[in-house]
Amino acid sequence: MDADEESLLLTQAKGWVARYQEAARAVREEASEPAVHGYRIAARRLLALLALWRPLTYHPELERRLLRSVGRLSALREAQVYAERFGKPPTSTGNTHKSACRVPLLSRRLARWIAAVAQVPNGWVLVSLYQQHLALRLDEAQSALDEHILCVGKSASDRQQQLRRWHLLRLEIKQARYGVELLLDLGSGDPSWLSTLTHWQERLGQLQDWRQWRRRLRAEQGHTYQQTKLRQQLKQKITARLHQLDCQQAELVALKLVMQAGHNKDDMPSWVVRYSGQNVSPAKPCGG
Repeated sequence: MDADEESLLLTQAKGWVARYQEAARAVREEASEPAVHGYRIAARRLLALLALWRPLTYHPELERRLLRSVGRLSALREAQVYAERFGKPPTSTGNTHKSACRVPLLSRRLARWIAAVAQVPNGWVLVSLYQQHLALRLDEAQSALDEHILCVGKSASDRQQQLRRWHLLRLEIKQARYGVELLLDLGSGDPSWLSTLTHWQERLGQLQDWRQWRRRLRAEQGHTYQQTKLRQQLKQKITARLHQLDCQQAELVALKLVMQAGHNKDDMPSWVVRYSGQNVSPAKPCGG
């Protein structure tokens, strides 16, 4: 690794850490919709950065604390999106604003992590390996979805299972998007990868919003004619979107193959598998 590459890696690490801490301070001051949204993005980008360096400097507690923090903000973020769409917050938000303010700055932990990164030799080799990691994670998430679709029925519980699997794939695609942003920031990868992932994230995000809105409307008191009609419209949208997504999965398969660039997992050095073996997965049902 030459001096320019080493400097670029360290500059990126310091910059993304600084952005995270700036976003954390903002949401501590006020848990507004822009601040919450900005913090969740900054935290997920930081998780992508930690994943890049994971084989050479692994800090599992740092990753776990970030994931917990993002998860705690999920209910508040969903309530804010609901209020923006329907003009009022749902009745179950409770003390979410107070808990949201407790996001961690992680100053000392991140300072130690930056110091460890600065001491790593030949860190540039991680860039191509991280690209393979992202492709493998997408492949695993899509394979899990395909296995479920093969045996899914038509009952309400089967439909909920199907929606949950798509939700998990959405979380994986979201994290892959931030990973590709990291690669592009280093002059690696391809902008078309980011376009594809962003497109899929938006479509799956809409699906998740419709699912959450329908659930919240069902929980509200009164059940007016307008609410019933809206719930039926959302159900129709969900059904149509699921059909579209099933038919268009080949886009994700093509993206995975391009990112893998002909590499086979069995041909890679055993230490590369640490990316998957030590992975603290974002694909857990803790919100959008």
